Amino acid sequence: KNILHKLYAKLVPRRKMIRKAINETFYQLIHEGHKFNGASELLDILASIISGFAVPLREEHVIFFNNIIIPLHKVQTCSEFFEQLLRCSMLFLTKDKSLAITLLNGLLKYWPFANCVKETLFLTELQEVLEIVDEDKISDLIVPLFRRIVRCIGGTHLQVADRAMCFFENDYFLSKLKAYKEVTFPMLVPVIVELSENHWHKILQESLVALKTILSEIDHLAFEEAQKIPKGDDRRFIVKPNHDRRSKLDQKWDKLNTSLKSSNSGYKAPDIPFRSSQLVANYNTLYKKIYDKEKFINE
Repeated sequence: KNILHKLYAKLVPRRKMIRKAINETFYQLIHEGHKFNGASELLDILASIISGFAVPLREEHVIFFNNIIIPLHKVQTCSEFFEQLLRCSMLFLTKDKSLAITLLNGLLKYWPFANCVKETLFLTELQEVLEIVDEDKISDLIVPLFRRIVRCIGGTHLQVADRAMCFFENDYFLSKLKAYKEVTFPMLVPVIVELSENHWHKILQESLVALKTILSEIDHLAFEEAQKIPKGDDRRFIVKPNHDRRSKLDQKWDKLNTSLKSSNSGYKAPDIPFRSSQLVANYNTLYKKIYDKEKFINE
């Protein structure tokens, strides 16, 4: 790491070449492999490079942020280099605040599932980004943002739920909750009320009761209206995955495959992972190792 850093500092004409080589390494990590032991060290070097970028940022650097820094969040082993990745992300935001919305969209897009460690890290980054984002640009993200927070609170993992509850200690987050209460209250109130009565963990249940009181004090009428939502409607929609959205995306893939088949007789539609008819193990080497081991034990 030190050698590469010294070379970058000394060989000014070769800097673009070195950045390109680092970019290609990260492309490989994002799109081909899931493991690269030097990711944290490379991000350390990039952090010092980013801190020296001139303002306004050149187009090349914005492309790097969009194509590498944000997609690195979706890598399965992201938790191993998350501290360095977070530092790079925040350095970019100090150079250009407008990138905060792009980063928020990326976090919500690549939000982990079945990985509580990554989910906790994502919540930490989400809270830091919210401190920087411009207030007038966040209106389009209010619904997906609050939907994600509520899903985390209503989830089965205690640490994730506890970390999500910390958002309500943030003044900026509370101000957005009040400003958009006609949207946020119907999503939030039914879940909070239900969990404050039935949550299995005593300490978290006390926090939920306190949050219920805060919501009631913010706007008692809106709180009462939100409680009238039928039990099977919004609560199920919020806490469980959005199957309607998933089915629409699947229909788009089917439509695209059909048009390609009509234009090319030799075209074969690829198998799409994470459909109910597909095995996750067939597409993911980490899952495959576990699956093969369990299969061998059963046999």
